Amino acid sequence: MQNERKHYDSPRSTDFRKDGVWAANLGFYLLWMEYLAISPSYELARRFRANDLSEQELETLPADFEDVLAVYDDLGDVQRVRFLDWWSERALPVFGYKGSKPRVRKVDVLRSDRHRKAASRLQDFVEDDWTEQGQPNSMVVNIPVGLSKAQITRQLGKLIDKSQQERRILPEPVAKYPLLGTRQRKDTLFRYLYVVWVRSAMPRQALWRVGARAKVSDTYSRELNPKVRIPRGELTYDRSVLSALTSRAWSRGIALAENAARGRFPSYDKVEHGLEPNLNDSWTLISSRRRWKKKLGRSER
Repeated sequence: MQNERKHYDSPRSTDFRKDGVWAANLGFYLLWMEYLAISPSYELARRFRANDLSEQELETLPADFEDVLAVYDDLGDVQRVRFLDWWSERALPVFGYKGSKPRVRKVDVLRSDRHRKAASRLQDFVEDDWTEQGQPNSMVVNIPVGLSKAQITRQLGKLIDKSQQERRILPEPVAKYPLLGTRQRKDTLFRYLYVVWVRSAMPRQALWRVGARAKVSDTYSRELNPKVRIPRGELTYDRSVLSALTSRAWSRGIALAENAARGRFPSYDKVEHGLEPNLNDSWTLISSRRRWKKKLGRSER
């Protein structure tokens, strides 16, 4: 089919809005999905809904498992689904904001022979578009299009500067699962995710080796070879520091995953009833998903 989405497709403008809901920062939601895929609590929810838990596992579910199930029922299985398919079908309705994203737009054009309907067009804008945007504080401005761009930009800047600071805010959009902050660098969030992947693949290796392979530190990871043999009893400052950095990155990666499973992302807060993954089980889950992605990519070429 010509319109079928591929695993490697880039987002289209239509992926940011659907059925009166809009969103931005898709990169953070892609990371949210990836963290759900490694969360031990979320995997329990998937298996619970599939009636695939033993009696012993049912007796040891987290105390807040109902919260995890509620998120799972909204976001569904993320192990075998393309991001853009998951985003459109499950994620956008709960991550997105209702209404329209506030933006600058033209209401009407006035000319000497075309101005009689300007008032009604402005009223229509106020009742429809402006209201759908959440009624943000806005200016009604006359821009003589015969002015140069530099003149228009300068004069608009002065008008904005004159407006009161407390009025220059947008209404806070409301989503069921809002991002807790986009100041976090996406590459940092991905680095913590990658540490979880690598440590799960290297469960018996020393933490400094995991950190060197995962490139946890721009300084120490470059200096150390994860494959080198170390004489017994030999300790070095670099390995000790890298071990500590890797341990912290691992802890943050798991905290991000367990918070994501409870509808909070990105968050490093300690999850009271969060689960620590079994490394072997974690790698089984991660490697199985990686093989599926590779097979999917080959089939779509």
